[in-house]
Amino acid sequence: MNHVDWAELTHAYGTAEDVPGLLRDLRSDDAVTRERALDALYGGVHHQGDVYDSTLACIPHLLALAQDPDAPDRGPVIGLLTSIGATAHLAAEEAGASMPDPEAALAEAAAAGWEPDEWWEEYACAHGLLAGRALAAAVPSMVRLLTDADPGVRAAAATFLVRCADEPEALLPELTGCLRAEPDPATRQSLVEDVADLLGRLADREADREAGRGAGAGARTKHVQAAVDLLRRLATGPQPDDATTGPHSGADRAGELPAFAEASDLAKASDLAKASALTEDPSTVLTALTALAAHAPDALPPDVADRAIAALDRASGRSAPPPESGPDSGTMLSYLRDLRTQAYPEDIEARLVDAVHDLHGALGSRLHDRHRLVLHDLRRTTPCVRSDVLDRVRELYGGWRVPKQEAAEAAALLGGVLAAYAETMEAQTEDGTPEDAGTVATSGSDAPVSTATSGSDTPVSDATAAAAAEELRCCCLPLTDDILDAAHRIADASGYRTGHGWEGDAGGECLQLLVAAGDERGARLLGELLYGRALPEGLPGWCRDLGTHAAGMLPELGARLQQIAERTREEPGDDSALDEAARLLSALRSTGFDESAGVIAPFLDALAEQAEKRGTGLHRAGILLLASPDGIGPDAADHAAVLCRLLADPSPYARIGAARALWHAGQGTAEILPVLTATVENIVENTNDWHAGHEALELVAVMGPAATPLAPAVRACLDTPHTSTLTAARAALALRAITAGTGNAADRTAADRTAADAALLAAWQADRSVRSVIAAGLHREDPAAPLPPGLAALLREELADPRRLDNPGRPTRTRFRHNTAADERFCARATTLLARA
Repeated sequence: MNHVDWAELTHAYGTAEDVPGLLRDLRSDDAVTRERALDALYGGVHHQGDVYDSTLACIPHLLALAQDPDAPDRGPVIGLLTSIGATAHLAAEEAGASMPDPEAALAEAAAAGWEPDEWWEEYACAHGLLAGRALAAAVPSMVRLLTDADPGVRAAAATFLVRCADEPEALLPELTGCLRAEPDPATRQSLVEDVADLLGRLADREADREAGRGAGAGARTKHVQAAVDLLRRLATGPQPDDATTGPHSGADRAGELPAFAEASDLAKASDLAKASALTEDPSTVLTALTALAAHAPDALPPDVADRAIAALDRASGRSAPPPESGPDSGTMLSYLRDLRTQAYPEDIEARLVDAVHDLHGALGSRLHDRHRLVLHDLRRTTPCVRSDVLDRVRELYGGWRVPKQEAAEAAALLGGVLAAYAETMEAQTEDGTPEDAGTVATSGSDAPVSTATSGSDTPVSDATAAAAAEELRCCCLPLTDDILDAAHRIADASGYRTGHGWEGDAGGECLQLLVAAGDERGARLLGELLYGRALPEGLPGWCRDLGTHAAGMLPELGARLQQIAERTREEPGDDSALDEAARLLSALRSTGFDESAGVIAPFLDALAEQAEKRGTGLHRAGILLLASPDGIGPDAADHAAVLCRLLADPSPYARIGAARALWHAGQGTAEILPVLTATVENIVENTNDWHAGHEALELVAVMGPAATPLAPAVRACLDTPHTSTLTAARAALALRAITAGTGNAADRTAADRTAADAALLAAWQADRSVRSVIAAGLHREDPAAPLPPGLAALLREELADPRRLDNPGRPTRTRFRHNTAADERFCARATTLLARA
């Protein structure tokens, strides 16, 4: 360490002079000192995953520490090396053949006097490649750590080898042998994940080779088949047909390992008689099922859901181990450890939650199996459903097109959560202490849920009830009268907070559930909320969802508008008051009030005057009001003057909104067409107002043949090289609408229709996210209009896909909220379009 000129090296915060001290601190007797040193190394020499020259200098010292049996905390140190290896792997993927000699690239840059900031991407890539070579060279010396006495070191070493080894095929039998004999459950689960990663790497390499040869998939090698067989044993226990499964006999796969693997004492000591004991750990069983589903689906047992449920039942009878502990070092490492501990329920092991999540991701479109798993967890935990179970509800029913009958089963169990919470609220004593009647018994996997008292007498929390209502609404689960009645009981009995955020409480979520269902009781409760409470941002949309029932809110909307009017008179420049006024006026418009334009127009006029005085575009409150897809109201023709005034506003969104309102008010095209023409031409000129351009194309499609003069500009959008897929789709829909009339010459009309249809098919196949736009545009057309040739087959193919439109089908660790309602609308429109085909 003393032979390195650390002052000449750098990391994320400048010179690396502090690095030797940090490396020494990793061997300190004090746990806090060690963790702070490791945290500082992550933040400095490996800041946000980067690799510096100081990172390269650290690698030999980190490897030496990891291989020293007397050193403390070797597992976390190996984790740092593994993270550096991950960056090295990315560098190798990105560099490809463009940087065959990273040392020469660095020397050339130094000779030219370049600073790292001047060519950072190449600088980081070069160091990443060098780090990868250093770590790959250390693989043989790190293999012996697979037999270390510390299970954390064994697990960390295996992951390091998987990430850093150049030859995964040679490493696979070694890890398989270690997995057979590993006694520690957590390390065993980690080894299963590592074996799965190796299988994935090998599959990717084989796919690349086969793609180059143009051949089909080849047979599994002996070592891959042995790994798959072991994973199946871990997932299911010893099978009667083990001796005849696969291309090799059971004896061959169990007893024969290559010389590289036989060097391991653990591999020599492996004994398949332990297989039944290995399957006792529920997390390992679930992880093995995940590995098979992801990398060897042909070996996945047909009763995968039964196997997983049995593992979960075994886990439910065990007490959860204490969460991961560590020093309170005040570092990011300490914070992340505490955050992970808080993120998991106290009564379940974190690695089991992770295993269930990963299994769902690997099962993918096996919706029936996943539904059974979710239903099992809901039945076991209802009414106090854990947050991780609700996460699985969100991922499955929100992201996939689960059959309605199965979705209704999940909805009924979530409805039981609401019923239990409603009983809790109604059983409150005067001093606020809940009585026993508000809880529900934890039922068996196949038993119905009852609204009795649970064995643990644990009441449903507000957060759990709120989450259950949210999933019912956002996942568009089937709603029965019982579910809506329970939601009404909660919403009606809730004392809403007067500040922001009440929508996330159980009462607020239940109110939104009623509104989304178009329940008249939702309109009454929503009207009551308009007095003295923070106005919900979603109010206009809620009024649209309520349909005709929203008209009953007119008195409350009017009273709240009067309050806002008094505020704006006192403070004309109060942005929050203007925003609230716009929200109320937009809600008024959504109720179907016939004279809404008579209320909105004066407000727009005042905002336009304010904008002219300031020399700015229309205030965002006015933009919101003009964003309604059908204008500002049926009586807008009486207020055309203010709308024509806004056609000259600096904001393109104000101009398009005013044009849309004028069109829906029955005005002619003389004033509208120049605004639309200029906006569409901006698309061709590649300006930044692409969103305004999309709104313009949408209005052109609504106008149809009346927008015929715009045909050349719309056609140019399709021919422009920089046009995005979404823009092309909108332009094609607009061109189809224009050519629906007879304004063009017959040959031009036919050519435009052909070009539009071809563009729609290309956009449909290029980007799945635009399919909802295409379906909505075609659905708006005259039902007699023919669909683009070939689209009917694409519609059938899409409706047969179990994924929602915004679901790429890849498992993720993020809590992504799918736009399920939009997908439901798309499916309904696609079905209607197919009836036209």
